[in-house]
Amino acid sequence: MRPMRRIRRIVVGALFVFSVVACWLWWVKPKQVDMAQYAPADSLVYLESNRPLEVGESIARTDVWKDLETLTGHQDHSRRHRWLQQLVAWTGIGPIQSVILARAQLAIVVTQLGTSEEADTLRVKPEGAAIIETHTAESRIRSPVEQVLKRLAEMTYKKPTLRRTTVDGVDFIEWIAPEGGRQIVAAIFGSLIIVGNSEPAVQKCLAVTLHRQPSLKQDSELERMRVQLGGDQSLTFGYIPAGNSARLLSVGVPLMLGRAARDSQFEHLITASAPKLFGSIGWSSHPYMMGVEDRYLISLQSTIVAQLKPYFFGSSKINPQFQAILPADIHSVTYYKFGNPVATWQNLKTSISSQVDAVSAIVFASLLKSALLPYGIEEPEKFLAAVSGDILTMRLDENGEHAVLIASVRDRPSLRELATSKLLKNVRSVRVGKAEIIEDSDGEFAVGFINEYVVLGPPLDVRRCAENAIANVTMLSDEKLRRMTLFVPLSTSANIVTYTNDADRVRSFVSAVIAIGGARPVSSAAIEQMIEALPYSATETTLGERGFERTTRSPLGQFSTLLPLLVPEEPSPVTNSSQAK
Repeated sequence: MRPMRRIRRIVVGALFVFSVVACWLWWVKPKQVDMAQYAPADSLVYLESNRPLEVGESIARTDVWKDLETLTGHQDHSRRHRWLQQLVAWTGIGPIQSVILARAQLAIVVTQLGTSEEADTLRVKPEGAAIIETHTAESRIRSPVEQVLKRLAEMTYKKPTLRRTTVDGVDFIEWIAPEGGRQIVAAIFGSLIIVGNSEPAVQKCLAVTLHRQPSLKQDSELERMRVQLGGDQSLTFGYIPAGNSARLLSVGVPLMLGRAARDSQFEHLITASAPKLFGSIGWSSHPYMMGVEDRYLISLQSTIVAQLKPYFFGSSKINPQFQAILPADIHSVTYYKFGNPVATWQNLKTSISSQVDAVSAIVFASLLKSALLPYGIEEPEKFLAAVSGDILTMRLDENGEHAVLIASVRDRPSLRELATSKLLKNVRSVRVGKAEIIEDSDGEFAVGFINEYVVLGPPLDVRRCAENAIANVTMLSDEKLRRMTLFVPLSTSANIVTYTNDADRVRSFVSAVIAIGGARPVSSAAIEQMIEALPYSATETTLGERGFERTTRSPLGQFSTLLPLLVPEEPSPVTNSSQAK
C-alpha cells in the first residue's frame, strides 16, 4: 500500500504544481486592449499596431529586406526564435527590452495639423504622439525607456536640453533641440508610455487615459471600419474620423494648389462642404507575396454613391494596344476604364453639386477641372465628348513635369479644333510618319494624332510615342512589363488601375535602415541594381457600396513612407544617378 500512497502523493503534488503554474501563466499573460481607448476622440489621424514584432517579421520577409541583408552582410536571426519571443511575451521573463518589444501594443495619433509659410513653400507641421501599452510594471520600464529616449534625442538633436516637469501628478520628461523649435516629450503612467513632439499632444493623450476627456473608442464607425478592412488581423490599422476628413481635405487641397490654408475663406469653404460628400477614411496593411498590401476605404455619403454607381467607370480589360505607344521610362501610368467619358464626368459634377451649395459647387467643379489642366485641357467636357473608351495618363518622372495623356479618338475634327483653337496658341503642325503632331510655338506642349489615339503632353514625349507607333513595337521590354504587372495583371477588373515605380520610396527606406542600424556603407551602384529589379507598386480603385475602395500592392507598402519620417534629416547614404549630378 505504501508505494501506492507515494505514487498518489506524487500525482497530487504534480497536479498541484501544474495548477499553480497554469494559474500563474493565466495571470501574467497580457490581455490585449483596444488602443483607441487611449486616443483623443477628436484625433485627426489614428494608427495602431497590436503586434509590432509581427510588422518587423513581415518586412523581413519582403524581397527588399532580403536583398538588403545580402548587400550589408547582416543576417537577423532573431525571427528564427519566435517561440522564445512568445514565451517572453507570455511570462514577462527576460531582458526588459525584449519584454517590452514582445508585449507592446502601439498607437500613433495626430492631434493638430498646423501649416506655415516659409518663403514660397507651404509646410505642414503635425503635432502628435506615440502611445505604447507595454503590459509591464512602471518600475521595470521607466529607466530603460528613459535611456532609449535619451539616445533618440541625442541622435536627433545632437545636444538637447533636458527638462523635467510634473503635470497632473505625472512626471513629464522633455528633450529640447538647441534652437528651441523641436522637442521630444514623454510621460510614463503605469504600463503606458506616451511620447510626442509637443507637450499639448502628450497632455491630451494623458487626459484621455485619466478619463478626463472622451476617447476615440466611443466612435462606432471606427469598429465598422476595422471589420470591413480586416483591422484585427492586419499588421497595422489606420482611421480618420468622418468629422476630421474634411479638416484634412481643407489643408490638402490648398497644398495641391500651392496656396496657404491658414485663415483663408477657401479653407472654411472646403471644411464646411466636404462633410456633405466624404465620410471616414480607413487603412489596413497585410503581407502579400514578397511585399505588402495596403487597403483603403474612402467613405462617401450614401447619396453620392447611389448617384455615381450607375455611371461610374466600366470594368473591362485594359486595351493591350495602349502598350504599343508607351515609352520605356515610365514612372507611373494610370488606366481609367470609362464606359462613356463625358457622361461619367457630367454625372460626377452633378452628384457633387446636388449635395453642396452653389458657391461650393463652383469650387469643387474647379477642382475637378484642375485634374486635367496638367495636360492642357481647359474644357474637359468638350475634350471628353470627343474621345471614347479608356483613358491613360502617365508620368515619366517623379515630380510630374513630364505628364502625358492618351485616349482613343471618337471625333477627330473636334479634337483638332480644340488643339488649334483652345489647347494651343501659335500652333505649328509637324509630321512623324503618318502621325500628325500639333505643337505650340514655345515648344512646351503638343497634341499628337497617332493612329486611332490622341496624345497630349510635352512635344518630345509625344514624338516618342509617335515613333513607337511607327516602329509598331512597344518600347516596354518583357522584363519591364513583368515588373509593372507582377502584383496586378493588366486583366484586372478594377475601375482604375495605377502602376508606379516605387524606387524613390524604397531608396528612402533603405537609407533610413542603414542610418538607424549603423550598417556598413553600401555602394549606391549596388543599391540601384537591387532597386531596379523590384516590381512596381500597383493600385486598384473601385467604387464600392460605401465609397472608393483602393488596394495597393508594393515592395514595402506604406512602411517605406513611415520609417524615413522617424529618422533625422541628414545627407542620404543612398543616392540615384540624377541626384549625384
